[in-house]
Amino acid sequence: MKRILFFTIIAFASHASAATETEEAKKSLRALISPILQRSVQDPKALLKDFSVAKCDKHKIVWIDVILMRKTAALTYTFKPGCDVEGIVYPAVLKPFNTDLKLKNLQNFNHLFCENKITATLESLPIINLAIRSAKLTGEKGTVKFEADYAVRINPLKKGDPVEENLGGEIRITEIYGKAVSIKEKITIK
Repeated sequence: MKRILFFTIIAFASHASAATETEEAKKSLRALISPILQRSVQDPKALLKDFSVAKCDKHKIVWIDVILMRKTAALTYTFKPGCDVEGIVYPAVLKPFNTDLKLKNLQNFNHLFCENKITATLESLPIINLAIRSAKLTGEKGTVKFEADYAVRINPLKKGDPVEENLGGEIRITEIYGKAVSIKEKITIK
């Protein structure tokens, strides 16, 4: 779930190249959401040629404390081989928080900013939901605006990876380089 907190994010332009740029944006979003979920993308090189989050620090989160709102965590990421994001994210449950990250090794993007909110649905195994709003992925070519939602069912008492079931989510790209678009895609981070 922590990886879900990390970011989510990407996008595209003109008629002839819109499909290619849209695909790059979607791939970038998948790669950026991955560290939040504290999961590695199955084959990061298959998603993006040079961009990677596979070696980003994995932060220990005591999910029962987070769900009960006893603690927040600072997720600090620094550029290093295998970690192409830099910045600090302070995720909190039921309170909005911002993500402001520098990116490298993405062909068209070098910065991500978004507003996030994590909610929990309490069941026998809680569902953690991440809502990403007003997200902007920027670079030399311009800005891609999007929103995303993602959910996982967790076992907060399980050691190691607490994710019991990956419920997936959806990315909604609303603008690519100043041009309004309506692109929706289901997404699952494995």
